[in-house]
Amino acid sequence: MDAPRPSGTRRALIIGLPLAAIAAAAFLVLGRDERPAPRARPASAEPSEDATPQERDEPPGVPPTPPPAPAPASAAAPESEAADKDPEARFLDRMRAALTSDPEEVLRLDDAASRELGDSPRAAERGQLRVRALVRMDRIGEARSFAEDLIERYPDDPAAKSAAAYMGIHPRPRGPSR
Repeated sequence: MDAPRPSGTRRALIIGLPLAAIAAAAFLVLGRDERPAPRARPASAEPSEDATPQERDEPPGVPPTPPPAPAPASAAAPESEAADKDPEARFLDRMRAALTSDPEEVLRLDDAASRELGDSPRAAERGQLRVRALVRMDRIGEARSFAEDLIERYPDDPAAKSAAAYMGIHPRPRGPSR
């Protein structure tokens, strides 16, 4: 027995629907706007008062340059001003900057700070940077010994605790042992 042949309308639907779908997909792909979508601003962002609308002749994606914002008088002093007042802050800023690029410079700066400032309130923080620099130089034993000394000298200092944790040192609890 022969299968019944589809009628003309049915044949048109069987052939026409897939062709229409292909044509619609091609229209969507070729008709798509090539400009990137504008970036959405976070809901918490407030519009600035001095913002100027972007000109139509500018290429999309190039934001206008904002004018420099004046520093409010009530804001805290920047680190550079604090570094001018506190010589140890200058050493710490330079040590942090040199940690990734030149760990030997961190050691030289720590030695100079120790000579000039001695056992200052931020000595443990300098020691923490020294431990990290020693690890970067693959001087692990020396870094571990220095971290142990730090935690003994400054048991309550967060920087000393951080250096000890960085080296995997667990300080002994203080008080009577059981």
